[in-house]
Amino acid sequence: MSAKITKRVRRSVEVSKQAILERAEHYLIAEGLNGVKVQRIAQDLGLSDAAIHYHFGSRKKLLEALLRFAGRRFAGELTAAIEKNEISSFNLASAARLLSDLFGKRGTARLAMSLILSGWSPPGAGMLQPLADWLHQARVRRAHARGAAPPSLEESQKIIAVLNAVIFMQALTGDALLRSSGLRQPPREQLSSWIVTLLEKYLE
Repeated sequence: MSAKITKRVRRSVEVSKQAILERAEHYLIAEGLNGVKVQRIAQDLGLSDAAIHYHFGSRKKLLEALLRFAGRRFAGELTAAIEKNEISSFNLASAARLLSDLFGKRGTARLAMSLILSGWSPPGAGMLQPLADWLHQARVRRAHARGAAPPSLEESQKIIAVLNAVIFMQALTGDALLRSSGLRQPPREQLSSWIVTLLEKYLE
């Protein structure tokens, strides 16, 4: 490695991983997965390609870190939403909006699917556990108020899993998922809204 490159790599230590991930996220949101290029990110931050690899090792590792970065941001926003509201105020429509923002507007669904198809397997689990817990606590309170038996936590987890699966697929396929069943020019949120209505009726 030349002295010039070494100097630039050392300089990269001053640029936090977060700054690199934030720039990568910017391109993911603006242009999709193909827009996340090491050269562009390095150029924006005044670094060399080697500097990005110094932090992450490869583009694939950068993308994996980007997915975790998005997950941590979502978890923080979810925690803030839970702390801001009463347990009993939980509603599936709000949960659907949070998930739609994560998977659709931020491009996280396509990023996750691309990594999964490349053979990547997430090392952790439970990102949506706080959402399931929030729903479950609200259901327990409602059951107590009616004098009914408390619901199972597993059922609450399955409800969130179903909602998550629908919104994840909607983010991947857009309106194509609805058009495949014969619906013409449906609004993008139609399927997720319908699922929310069905789940709410089930919860009642």
